[in-house]
Amino acid sequence: MRNPIPDAKIKECMRSYQSGDTGVFQKIVQLISPYVYNYPRIVFAADPDCCSEFYEYMLARLRKVLNSYRETDAKFATWFTVVLRSRYLNFIREKYSKSADTADCCVISLDYRDGNRQSLYNLIAERRDFVRSNYAFYDELVERIVSHLNQRQRIFFHLYFIDSFRPEDVVFLSVTLHRSIRDVLQSVGRLKEAVVNRYEKKNDSLGKLNLYYRELIRAQHTGDRHAVARIRKKRIGALEEYRRIKIHPSYDGLAGFLGIPLGTVSTGISRMKGAVRTILEELYHEKLPL
Repeated sequence: MRNPIPDAKIKECMRSYQSGDTGVFQKIVQLISPYVYNYPRIVFAADPDCCSEFYEYMLARLRKVLNSYRETDAKFATWFTVVLRSRYLNFIREKYSKSADTADCCVISLDYRDGNRQSLYNLIAERRDFVRSNYAFYDELVERIVSHLNQRQRIFFHLYFIDSFRPEDVVFLSVTLHRSIRDVLQSVGRLKEAVVNRYEKKNDSLGKLNLYYRELIRAQHTGDRHAVARIRKKRIGALEEYRRIKIHPSYDGLAGFLGIPLGTVSTGISRMKGAVRTILEELYHEKLPL
């Protein structure tokens, strides 16, 4: 597999970790991160969004996984691949179970709310497509958020929520990352191009959902139960496709942009989201899923 885990080095780190040296954990994360991230793509042909989600899933369970390792003559990667396969199948089952709970949803809206909880993506929307009339509100909201973030959190905010990117943010990244304006613009342009492609896919998926919904209404009106069952099955598949498309750069792309390991990207985004959630909960007085 691409990005092999160096066996001697990882076993040395594992011996230190299991003997009580918790400080070596981040080194282990760096060594195995590319392998974990790329596993779903190489073995199951998963897309980058799924790879990012599985990486987060594994990172949250990694300490427990590492504690179960017992060194043998076999390569660490041999044992770890078996673990990844089992965990990935659990990950897929959990995703399917969560999706099944909401499979009967008939209307899909870009302003979707999770119960009474407002989504952060509804507040920091893609202004070109979703917010045509009140740009000033979103600019003010973004400015309020970034003014409360530390420098590192702000870097991840601008790159993760890249649709909120403003001209002044180019200067910030240029100074902070010690890169030229031209380099930042080119790199951000590549990230945004990838996001635009995701929007196009999401719009296509939304079109399928609308089509199936109209067909479902017609079939229900005529009383054709077989057609209703068939269309509902297609609509569930289209809904899954719609939900899989995430409107932000992949962790892999952000790691390449910043020249840092995937583990650092994951940790940085997680901490940034926590900080943003706190800011918005104080502002809107409601709980926010990120």
